[in-house]
Amino acid sequence: MKTQILAYLAIPMLCVSYAQAGINGTYKIRGTEINEGEKLTFSGTVKVSQSNVGKYSLNFSDGGSATYSFKFTKPLKELKTPQTVNYSSSLGTGTATFSYASGRYQVAFTYKAKGANIKGSGKGTK
Repeated sequence: MKTQILAYLAIPMLCVSYAQAGINGTYKIRGTEINEGEKLTFSGTVKVSQSNVGKYSLNFSDGGSATYSFKFTKPLKELKTPQTVNYSSSLGTGTATFSYASGRYQVAFTYKAKGANIKGSGKGTK
């Protein structure tokens, strides 16, 4: 009985580890943004889930922060070769390239706001 209980407890933990082992998960990112001519740096995270949605959480060098969600135009695939996808939200559009090197998933991205003179780029690893 103890073995069965242990198995029931271990299986969900293994599934969580496996889910985080692929392209989905949280990437630590850094980059720059040009906002109405002012250059800012940022750091933060982008969380990718279900291979087609993401959420940025950014902290800017001027003390500001931003959080927004987006959806990829096509789902990511569990590949270790580079793949580029477009994404969009009500706030803007962007492009992200996911790759795998040195045993880690990596992302490089650009974005542009809708209706404002704001653009940025960054990169990070999972």
